[in-house]
Amino acid sequence: MTSTDLPQTVDNLAPADPEIAISVQNVSKMFEIRTDSGGGIKSALTGFHRAKPKEFWAVKDVSVDVPRGSMLGIIGRNGSGKSTLLRQMCGIYSPTKGRIEVRGRITALLELGAGFVPQLTGRENVYMNSAVLGIPRERTEAIMGEVAELADIGDFFDNPVETYSSGMRARLGFAVSVHLEPDILLADEIISVGDVSFSKNGIKHMTRMRKEGVTIVLVAHGLAIMERLCDQVLWLHAGEAQLLGEPRDVIREYRDFMTMGDEALPTEDQSASDNPITHLEISSDDGIEYGYTGAPLSVHAAYDLPEPVEDAHLSIRFIAQDTEVFLGSADQAINQRLEGRGTIDVLVPILAVPPGQYALELDITEGTGRDAVSIASRRTRVPIRPLEEITLRDFVDLGADWRIH
Repeated sequence: MTSTDLPQTVDNLAPADPEIAISVQNVSKMFEIRTDSGGGIKSALTGFHRAKPKEFWAVKDVSVDVPRGSMLGIIGRNGSGKSTLLRQMCGIYSPTKGRIEVRGRITALLELGAGFVPQLTGRENVYMNSAVLGIPRERTEAIMGEVAELADIGDFFDNPVETYSSGMRARLGFAVSVHLEPDILLADEIISVGDVSFSKNGIKHMTRMRKEGVTIVLVAHGLAIMERLCDQVLWLHAGEAQLLGEPRDVIREYRDFMTMGDEALPTEDQSASDNPITHLEISSDDGIEYGYTGAPLSVHAAYDLPEPVEDAHLSIRFIAQDTEVFLGSADQAINQRLEGRGTIDVLVPILAVPPGQYALELDITEGTGRDAVSIASRRTRVPIRPLEEITLRDFVDLGADWRIH
């Protein structure tokens, strides 16, 4: 896959409105995809019988303005054009059509740690990256402790980067980038790097940066995080902007599309799954997709039932990893006919499940007891972290609050 050779159209200058940090105007990006296998020596020398490259438009006529000091979230399925748009904002790709204007110095977190020199230590790479950006050594020395603390890689900070795991490189890359005083931070899926402690620290630092006037563009799949942090959210689908606006409104529409489908959108990217439970996700109060022992947990699901269920019962249960041991459950009798499309929201007020790796299972059955017939079942991974010491010995009732729409 190769991009077209066009002049650079990402300008590091002030957009027409000085309060706009990034202005994306009618931007499209086309890649050429060659499908031929070469055709032998004669074809290579003469060009005969070579198939014409196919055009693939990864981004199609997208426009968005990002005010200074604000945070824009970009959401969408894999392959929707999110990362391509981000790479155009920072100048890695040139737009095929349209124009991007940027005001300020950019730090891009696209492939965390990709710019490190493997033979140098983590500390030496911090000095090198700072020098490249013109940051005085005295300033770098002053923030070195904060970088090491955020990276949280222990003694490896003074070991060569070539000895790091990919996760350690990513953590160091993020720690370096957020301390290099950018005007604009472009970040691609950094929230999912590392453990829950790293995720929380990353959120804390991005919140601090925004308060200090840094403009942030964040690509992520964690919808709860996007709703909590962003000032506006852009939803891309098949390269096109579907909706831009208030995070809660955009994310609600995106969830509806992901869980129930939207016939107005192209059908080629629709999920191939025929599971009547079309979507299942969890989040905690902090927006991170983890559970915490002793804290509330929110479950969001959606269904699309091909046939009505006359006597529907819903249940959720936590299952220990790689076993069929149910550690807790909550049940809800609908007492009415359940049919068509809808959503299910479950709030577990106190998650009385010990820390560990679990699966959360949502079941829809018709009838109860021995007469129960399974209609649909879906599981999602749930890492549970400690919040307070709770020791459980017996099966527990989770006491959930159910809402079915």
